[in-house]
Formats: sequence, C-alpha cells, structure tokens
Amino acid sequence: MLTEKFDAYGELLPAARRDKPEPATTASVVLNRAGQYLFWLLVVVIISARVIYYPASPTFQVGSASESTRAATR
Repeated sequence: MLTEKFDAYGELLPAARRDKPEPATTASVVLNRAGQYLFWLLVVVIISARVIYYPASPTFQVGSASESTRAATR
C-alpha cells in the first residue's frame, strides 16, 4: 500500500514528493525580486498618499442643543 503524506489542501508534502524540485533560474529569481520590490513600492505609495491627502483627525461640526430639537419637530 502506498503511504504518501498530504498537506491540508491535498498537495503532496515536499518530503513525500518523488521528483526533485527544479532549481531556480536567473530569470525567475529576477522576476521574483522585481515583484517584491514593486509590491513594497506600491505599499509605500499608498500609505504616503493616505498620510498626505487625508487628515489624521477629521473636523466635526458640533451644533447646539436647540438645533437638534428644531430638526426633530419638523
């Protein structure tokens, strides 16, 4: 009987695989690094835009108590 070990998603665990993983090529390493740099650059740009364009504490207008009673009676 064949006993193979699987992870939670049904894939074979790396230790149970019979084929050897392919070594990473130079192109895949470069694309992986470029993708990571692009991701973190996007994160920094989004957070910077949030800090620059949106105030940290929004301004609220507080009305008097008499305004609320007039609005309720309308």
